[in-house]
Formats: sequence, C-alpha cells, structure tokens
Amino acid sequence: MAFGSGDIGPLPGLVIWFLIVAGCGAFVLKKTRFGRHVVSVGANPTASIYTGISVVRTKFLVMLISAVVAALGGMLYAGRLQSGRYQWGQGDEMNAIAAVILGGTALAGGRGSVLGTVFGALFMGLINNGLILAGLSSPQQQVVRGVIIILAVALGSKK
Repeated sequence: MAFGSGDIGPLPGLVIWFLIVAGCGAFVLKKTRFGRHVVSVGANPTASIYTGISVVRTKFLVMLISAVVAALGGMLYAGRLQSGRYQWGQGDEMNAIAAVILGGTALAGGRGSVLGTVFGALFMGLINNGLILAGLSSPQQQVVRGVIIILAVALGSKK
C-alpha cells in the first residue's frame, strides 16, 4: 500500500491527511502564541520587533514548517501516483498562490485564514477542471489563471 493511499472507512487517506494538516494549521494560527507572532510578523515586521517578537526566528520557523509540509505533500503525491519524478507538480506554484489569494489572504500580510485558503483551493480546483473541460491548452490555462490572480489581487487591495 502506498503512503497515504489507504482508505479509513468511507474516507480516502488523502482526505484524512488534508483534514489533519488543515486542522493543525488552523489551530496553530488562531489559538497559539506562535500563530499570533506569524500574523504579526506578516503584517508589520518592524512593529513586531518593537513588541519583542524575534522576527528572524519566526520567519525561520515558518519556512521550516513550510518545508516539512511540502515534503509531506510530495510524499502523498508520489504515493497517490505510485511513482515519483522531479517534474511532477511543476507549475503548481501558480495554483497555490491563486488559491491563497482567492481565499482572502492579503499579499501584504497580516490577514488570512486556513479555512479561506481551503475554499480558495477548492475554487481553483473547480476552475482548473472547467478549463480542462473547455478544451483549453496548457498555455491558455495559465493565462486564464494569471488573469484570475490579477483580478483577485486588484479586488483584494480595494478593501
């Protein structure tokens, strides 16, 4: 059995992993001191320094957690496909950025939520499926995604 591909009751293993990671992320971001530090550093690093938050340490820990979660995602992706190649997932960065922006996270920092990002990712999945069903080529799909990101940033900056 591949890593993360087994079912637990009616739920696929990937859904279980998703719920665990998203739940832990939401809990840490909303209910812990570290989560408040992350939001503070994202909103205003200078003010965070004056309040006694170690900006360098917080950024390092955020990057470390990001790397660990990316490695977990890569293992789950390889387990789902039952194979691994370095090219798979190439170009998914744009989808990830679009999902986060559509979920309401401010590019300037200080505002965002895990739940919003989850809904943004679901919406991007819906858009990607629609673009494939519409028969658009890969470059055309990237243009449409780029326009969606630009519109989301433009509308988000007006708030």
